[in-house]
This record gives sequence, structure tokens and C-alpha cells, in this order.
Amino acid sequence: MQLLKTTKSICPEDLRVLDAELWEVDGQVLMRKSCPDHGSFEDVYWSDYPEYARAEKFRDDGKGLSAPRPSRDGCPMDCGICQNHRTRTTLLILDLTNRCNLRCPVCFAAAHAVDYVYEPTLEQIRSIIEYAQEMNRPNIVQGIQNSGGEPTVREDLLDILRLEKEMGVDYILLATNGIRLAEDIDYFKKLRDIEGVYLYLQFDGVTSEPYIKTRGRDLWPMKQKVIENARKIGYSGIALVPTIAKGVNDHQIGDIMRYLGQNSDVIRHIVFQPVSFAGRIDRTKLKEMRITTPDVMRLCEEQTGGQIKKSDFFTLPMNQTLAKMVTKGGRHRDFGVHPHCGMIALVAHEKNKFVPVSRFIDNEKLYFRMRRAFDQNKPRPVIMWNLITGFLMYVRPAFWFKLLPLLLTKSYKSGRHLVDDWMRDHWITIGIMQFMDPYNFDVDRVQGCCLHYGVPDKDSKARLIPFCAMNNIHRRSIEEQFSIKTKVKSDKETPVKV
Repeated sequence: MQLLKTTKSICPEDLRVLDAELWEVDGQVLMRKSCPDHGSFEDVYWSDYPEYARAEKFRDDGKGLSAPRPSRDGCPMDCGICQNHRTRTTLLILDLTNRCNLRCPVCFAAAHAVDYVYEPTLEQIRSIIEYAQEMNRPNIVQGIQNSGGEPTVREDLLDILRLEKEMGVDYILLATNGIRLAEDIDYFKKLRDIEGVYLYLQFDGVTSEPYIKTRGRDLWPMKQKVIENARKIGYSGIALVPTIAKGVNDHQIGDIMRYLGQNSDVIRHIVFQPVSFAGRIDRTKLKEMRITTPDVMRLCEEQTGGQIKKSDFFTLPMNQTLAKMVTKGGRHRDFGVHPHCGMIALVAHEKNKFVPVSRFIDNEKLYFRMRRAFDQNKPRPVIMWNLITGFLMYVRPAFWFKLLPLLLTKSYKSGRHLVDDWMRDHWITIGIMQFMDPYNFDVDRVQGCCLHYGVPDKDSKARLIPFCAMNNIHRRSIEEQFSIKTKVKSDKETPVKV
């Protein structure tokens, strides 16, 4: 048993800020904290200490926003984002509505649960995007995720997506349960016709049972219909997003991967999300349902027969050095993010088998070679030399045979386009994002978050709030402040001023 670090957390009962410690105990990482009024709390932070330590090796903090808001009440109680934050905005998240056509038992946003509607106007959305761009200079925010609630209940959704394209956003995610896309293929076609829009499709399994438990109804036929409709209209921008809970669908991780492989003509990505005990969920089932990032990695290995191993996953901040490699040390997207927020693996699907890119590239040796060159501010010719020799040393010839025909037969504008276009077409990304709840809330992770909600603000143009701070602390107050009261007219909860 050893103390790994001290941090700040929150009380699960009243959300006050508490001192917290991370301990290694019997190969797991546990968070321990105590509230003077509500007693002591202990929860699993990461279930595998060696994997925790491996991820920590790649910590690569960003530089923070160009003009942070001063913190008055202390982090994380007045997120703005404040001067304690270490990262820029890699992905801007816009909650377009708190209305939903479902009432999921595991919704961390607790959508469709109150008597008001929160729906920022087009002008508010424009202001939020402008503010995010201003705060992230000289970098630009190139990605937006439209979320909720269920964004497709807004009749002006397509106008919002077009506005984002007009404002220079080139990577747009639409988080959706897919119900409207399954039922209305003409609407799906209109969505397809907006360039650069990808679906972040809620997808909890390949049988009916997980949906009944996580979504309150059997959505399995509906999910299959979305995939079928995508194939009919020639759309190939789907990412599956399974919420994973122990005893609910953790036994289907391999089956979900195989479903992706069988439908890789329209599905290119998957992001597993271990369930968060925030929002609408039965917290008495914490120990019964808790699953962490290393658990998902282990289950991927076990349920794919070793085709994808734990060692094939790498922590997200490694992308910071990868981005610098692609741009040869020049301007790039900021991927500064806390090492324990997420993991990712790149795989090909060949002859009904998954082949990870890490089987061709010694990721860690290449990473540390390039990281050292960037940290020492080597001139560009030296960086190029390190890059070329590093690829010769740590990239196996079999990978070059895969890459060479494409380089000879297809034109790419830049290294960034090679990575964005070629890898998007030929490799599948497997992500794991474990969002925090009041039991495992770590302010160190909040300060290293690169997923920022953009929300309206009465004192300035807009406001940015880290993902887990928003969902655990700030969501209710933000929504109430910028909402209209409603009365329910139908199951779709049409807003009516009263």
C-alpha cells in the first residue's frame, strides 16, 4: 500500500470541496476522502495500478487558455475557465436542449427531468463559439460536439450545424440516441449533406437486454435501423458510444467490437464510456455497477481473444506529441489532457480480425524520442531528422508496405490531411472515456480537461466549463438561469411559456 498523490475532490452528499488522497491498495488505485458532516468515502479510481502508472508516464499538460477568468470561490466551484486550468479546448460541447425523447435510467445529464427547457438560441450559440475561439488563440477550436438531451428534438438543428460550418468548424459531432434517424431517412439525408458531421450514436449492446436496463426500453431494433439507413444513403461517419456498467453489458464488449467490424463500412469509431454515477442513476448500486478504464481494456483483450490487448491502448496526451510530429513542430490542435481521462487504440479490421497499429509501431520508444526533441526546443531540421530516423528505427517494414501504395497513388495536402483522411478511412479508433462522478471526482483531472462545455453567460460573451465540473456541479444552475418554464403537452415535452 502506498500514497500516490493528494488532490481535491467533492462530497457526494453536498458537493463541498474536500481533501482527497489516491492510494495503491492490492493492485488497485483507490480514492479516499472524509466529510465532517457525512463521513468517509472510498471508491475505485482505477482498478489496475500498473496501467495507472503507465498512463502517468505520458502526462503532457497544455498551456491553458489565453485569457482565463479569475477564480473567486476556488476550483472547481466557479469554473469559467479559471487560471488554474492547464489545457485548451480540444472539443467544445454544446448542450442544445435538455429535452429528450427518452428517460434513460443512467443519464448523467438527467435530461427530461425538470419543468423548464434549456435551449440556447442561434445567437447564443454563435457567441459561445466566438468566445471559445477567442479564448483558445493562437489555436483554434476545430471540433464541436452537439449534445443534450436529444439534439434531434430541436427543429432548427440543421440550421445550427450549418452555422457551425460557416464559422469554420471542420469536425462536428452529433450525440444522438438515433431514434429520429431510424424513423425518418429523409431527415438523415439532410444531415448527411452537411459536410463534416459525424454521429456519436448511443449504443449499449447487441441484444435487447442492455437497452431495457440502461434506456428503459428495447432500442436494439432501432439501433440496427440507424445502421441500415446509413448504408442506404451512403453515410459512413458513425461512432458507437456504449455506456458500460458492470453486470449490465460488460459481457458484450467483444460482441460490440465484432458488430463494428461487420459494419465498418458505416461505423469508423467506438468510444466506451464506463458509467458515471452523476445525474439520474441509482447510487446505491455504485459498488455493484462500477467499472473503470482498465477494466474495459482487460475485457477488450479477453473478449477479442487477445486480438486487442491492454498494451495496445495508449493514453490520450500521447496525441500531443503525435500532433507535433505531423506538423513537424508547427501549429497543431491542442491535445493537452489529463493522462487518466481516456485511452485509445488504433486498429485495422482485416479478414474478420482486429490488427492494432501498435503491432507495427513501437509507440513508446518513438514517443519518448520525439517528446525529448520537442521539450528541448530543437530546431526544425533536427526535429525532422529525429522523425525520419525514429520512423526507420521504430516502425516495422510491414507498416510501410501498407502506407506506400497510398502515398504513391493518392495526393494529400499535408501530413495533417494524411492522418485525418487516410487513417479515418483505414483504421478504426477504439476510445475509452471515463467521466467522473462525486465519488471519484479529482480536481487534478478537472484542471487537465480538454472537453469544455460552452454555455451562455450574463456577465460576458459566454463561459467555458470542464466536462465533469459541468455535470457534477454546474449543470442545474446554468440550465435554470437560461431556461423557460414549461408545461408538458406531450411525450416530447414541447416548451410552452407559462
